Amino acid sequence: MRITKYLRADQENIARFLAVLGGGSIALSTSKRARPSFFIFAHTFIREYIEEGFFKKEELLIKALEDGGFPAESGPVNAMRTDHKKSVDAAEVLIHAAKQWRDGDEVARSEVGWATSQYTSAVRAHLERLKNLIFPLLEQTISIEDEHKISEGMNNIIFEGSLKEGTEKYIKLIGELEEELSDWK
Repeated sequence: MRITKYLRADQENIARFLAVLGGGSIALSTSKRARPSFFIFAHTFIREYIEEGFFKKEELLIKALEDGGFPAESGPVNAMRTDHKKSVDAAEVLIHAAKQWRDGDEVARSEVGWATSQYTSAVRAHLERLKNLIFPLLEQTISIEDEHKISEGMNNIIFEGSLKEGTEKYIKLIGELEEELSDWK
């Protein structure tokens, strides 16, 4: 299915990001060198790449499932929306706590660790659900023509949103986070 191939690069970038963010969470509990700026900077990736890009692409998959007869309030559609909400909520706690920590609230440091753990866990579970449930359901549900329409819709999201300048900015961002994290060790 073309959609799975189309989203593979996004999933790989997100997995790499989750690895570095998770590493930041671990370093937060073991190193005094950890800084709130790392988590604030990481939130840029979350907001622009995942929420404004990847999740918008997934909305097209959700719509295809609904059009295929899956109810919005249960099953895979509800699971996808619940995953999105969990990750958005954890990201909000993360950015809020990181800013409080930056402004001198040392208690917020532990909140950053908790929110980071919640975020990475939610998105990892979501990526697994996508791979093991959503893609197989879509393969059974949509026609070749529908798949083509979804692909076109995903291209439109790229050209209209934060990804219109390409993914290089976000790959570079991950690299910068990896470099900062390596300095904490």
